[in-house]
Amino acid sequence: MAFGSTLAREQSFPENVWHERAGGGASGTDRVTFIAERDGVWLGLASGIATDPINPTDPGPFLVGMFVDSAERGQGLGAALVEAVVAWARSRGAARLYLWVTSTNTPAIALYAKCGFQRTGDTQPLPHSPSVAEFQMVRDLR
Repeated sequence: MAFGSTLAREQSFPENVWHERAGGGASGTDRVTFIAERDGVWLGLASGIATDPINPTDPGPFLVGMFVDSAERGQGLGAALVEAVVAWARSRGAARLYLWVTSTNTPAIALYAKCGFQRTGDTQPLPHSPSVAEFQMVRDLR
């Protein structure tokens, strides 16, 4: 319920979509993914995208796809991944970084607040479960 997509939808994508997501897309700057790993095991990841593919008129960039292994949570890894995306957004000259978070994801909301994000007041239904709301948060990067 924490993601705007489902496992089945993501698994249906061909391999080239995953390569594009990991490699930054055609221009190399419209998307970035940071991986936290230890001994070759992925512990977490976070991505930044220049525009929201669902609503390209929304301001950007966005922090998306944030995940930290449950055994690693609460140890600073999530904050480090957020800061990596913040640095990427700043390198693009962005004044703000946005994200959408499921209203029921209390740990993520707390992490984002700790990292300086605030609610914008915008809400929308979770695409795959419209009875669940998600709200937008923003961090000023200046």
